[in-house]
Amino acid sequence: MATIVSSGIGSGLDIAGIVQSLVAAEGQPVESRLGQQEFRAQAKLSAFGNLKSSLAGLRDKLEVMQSLDKFLSRTAISGNQSKFTVSAATSALPASYSLEVAQLAQAQKLTSGAFANSDAIVGTGTLSIAVGAATMDVEITATNNTLAGIRDTINAATDNPGLSATIVNADSGSYLIMTADDTGATNTITLTQAGGDGGLSALEYDPANSLTSMTESIAPQDALIRIDGLDVMNASNTFVGAVQGVTITIHENTGGVSETLQVVNDQEAAKNLVNEFVESYNELISTVDSLTAYDVENEQGGPLVGDATIRGVRDQIRREMSTAVRAIDADFSLLSDVGIEVQLDGKLSVNDEKMSLVLAEDFVNFGQLFSTTDGFATRLFTLTDGFLESDGIIESRTQGLTSQIDGIGDDRDALNNRLASLETRLLRQFNALDSLLAQLSSTSNFLAQQLGNLPGVSRANDN
Repeated sequence: MATIVSSGIGSGLDIAGIVQSLVAAEGQPVESRLGQQEFRAQAKLSAFGNLKSSLAGLRDKLEVMQSLDKFLSRTAISGNQSKFTVSAATSALPASYSLEVAQLAQAQKLTSGAFANSDAIVGTGTLSIAVGAATMDVEITATNNTLAGIRDTINAATDNPGLSATIVNADSGSYLIMTADDTGATNTITLTQAGGDGGLSALEYDPANSLTSMTESIAPQDALIRIDGLDVMNASNTFVGAVQGVTITIHENTGGVSETLQVVNDQEAAKNLVNEFVESYNELISTVDSLTAYDVENEQGGPLVGDATIRGVRDQIRREMSTAVRAIDADFSLLSDVGIEVQLDGKLSVNDEKMSLVLAEDFVNFGQLFSTTDGFATRLFTLTDGFLESDGIIESRTQGLTSQIDGIGDDRDALNNRLASLETRLLRQFNALDSLLAQLSSTSNFLAQQLGNLPGVSRANDN
């Protein structure tokens, strides 16, 4: 049978409270130490997360800057955007041209004769349609021999050679309109018919064979521009490569007047790349400063104050930024030479006037200062990417701190187990003492009673 123990009955002591106090006194110093260790480790883990995020932001900017094309952006400027618009690729070279829009490209359009309405029956047979070199045959039967049926059959054909059919319902009747999808003189439409009841002859158009039942309302036409007086023709209104690296889209005839087309170096695009790099670098420095700062007044340091890893990351980046680029033939080789200057707080600033002068004098080499094999962007990208790799120093420190936090958890579990054992042992000991005191008290009471019952023992109250 299990023994029921009521702590404190024999002694009158609060045994449970005494044991809890003793156990707490035993565990409190260790728990405090573990808590402080965990707090510091968690703070460092979070700090390295912030450092990693800032480094990744800088690395992403540097990755873009490794491409010389990003620096060699060109801008094409139209002298009259209502007449033509332009854009330039990096292969375009700075220059100025005169441009005249002499003729816009057109898509051919054919119009049938008038029919009573869109449900009017045209005829049956095979309608052969060609647009340029592409052809298709459309079978017209009693199920689709109306004006609307022919329109729908042409538009739904999977082998449509490149035209669309529509119907215009005018006061004088309904007309079937055939329009080539693409502009240009080669995209001509021909329609012939064969078989059936002959009614499809109303839709024939083949001038070479004197078939003109349909009327050409718009003739197919190539676009024509003149660049510095030289004729350039194109099937569409968009000219690619007429000027190297430039795309020209014409909108309206200039009426014999020449407008200016200019290609210039896009200095603002190059500056934007640099400014984004400077901003990202300064964010990294701000992060490093906040993580390593020490508040003298409150005697409180940042989570990574004195940490060799973050100090090494910062110093290596600064060293690369102060190392000259030798792979370019230019009058500049340092960031400071092109207006990127280090301030007293370690951050960067941009001298816009100095940078603009360099860009105006040596646009290509400015980009190569960053993107060449030993350029600043190339070297710094390799460095920052190495820091962030799965086997890099940041990840190594992160894993070490995670393991440390896990170890603290194990230590806390071990402490709890030890304290539980201590509580059990103390309760056993105090309960045993309580039982002993209860027995001694019982014996004392019994002896006193027996002594009181002995003959000849006088009682004070008998007298």
